[in-house]
Amino acid sequence: MYRLLAALGLLSSLALLPPSASAEEAKRRVVIETPQPADITRYLQSTGSFSAVNAVDLVARVSGTLEEVRFRDGDFVRKGETVFVIEPEPYRISLLTAEADLKQQQANLEQAVANAARQETLSARQVVSESTRESADTQKRIAEAQVTAAEAKLRSAALNLSYTEVKAPFDGMLGARTLDAGAYVNAASAPKLAVLIEPDPLHLSFSATEQEVILIRTALSGRKITLGGDTPIRVEAALSEGDGYTYAGTLDYIAPEIDRDTGTLTLRAVFPNPDRFLSPGMFARVRIPLGTRRAVTVPERAIGSLQGSNSVLVVDDKGVVQQRKVTLGDRTPDGRREILSGIGEMDRVVTLGLGGLRPGQAVEIVDQI
Repeated sequence: MYRLLAALGLLSSLALLPPSASAEEAKRRVVIETPQPADITRYLQSTGSFSAVNAVDLVARVSGTLEEVRFRDGDFVRKGETVFVIEPEPYRISLLTAEADLKQQQANLEQAVANAARQETLSARQVVSESTRESADTQKRIAEAQVTAAEAKLRSAALNLSYTEVKAPFDGMLGARTLDAGAYVNAASAPKLAVLIEPDPLHLSFSATEQEVILIRTALSGRKITLGGDTPIRVEAALSEGDGYTYAGTLDYIAPEIDRDTGTLTLRAVFPNPDRFLSPGMFARVRIPLGTRRAVTVPERAIGSLQGSNSVLVVDDKGVVQQRKVTLGDRTPDGRREILSGIGEMDRVVTLGLGGLRPGQAVEIVDQI
């Protein structure tokens, strides 16, 4: 009996003691942050693909044996460099023949001019008939026409000789050749010898709905920016495997009419590609900045979602957790989210220690966990 009374007394004494330090340590530790102002940029977003600004098929314009291939597949060539040589000798012979024919026709013309002048003098003295003078004058005009025809043949022969060298019309990268040296080239079928692509700059084509284009034009109008004006319209691109929008170009074309089948307009931007990392045919995510505004933001990790609504946990002045429903806006590039309503700039938002945390729970605020 004595032992029972002693135990009850001990329990009564413990009940009167203040809470132990271990109870204080049981509070959840959390890291908080007040909402921070940040610049939020509104974008029009789409997807598109790169294409060459300049791309041509190098074709044969004269027939003959392909004598030389002066570059390897994939080489970079400069404007005016000879890429292919088609057997030139037959065309040199044609040129020499045309030159000789021209000289002959020029000699005939000199003779006809002299004869016409002589007949003109004799006709004036009434030594020869008028018909003889007219005949001499006609022969002179025929000789002049023959010289003109011979000059045209000479230019044609010279042009055909120049076509035996297939040159690059601009700086670019060569595609795989379709014929090897020694093959016969038939110009009648206009065979493609290779494709030449200019790698820098490139076009990026993408589409936007009518409403999105209206947004673009409204935003640019508000900033007094016009397509083709002094202020370029910035377009940003990210590759499918890229970390961000690391490529920047400028908008250079908006289609004048809507595609009736898709209900969209085609837009195009030009992107510099000095390191030739980008290639025609690559797909990319595209965005156009429409404007920037100042907004209140919190880290994306602080936002919870349940049954279609979004909320954050805040700590009040008594150190107790409260739940606040929030309306979300746009994201920032550094992983923050715009808050349109639900919290104020002085609220203490829980950013770390959220796992299992419930409203009404007392917490301890720390600098790090």
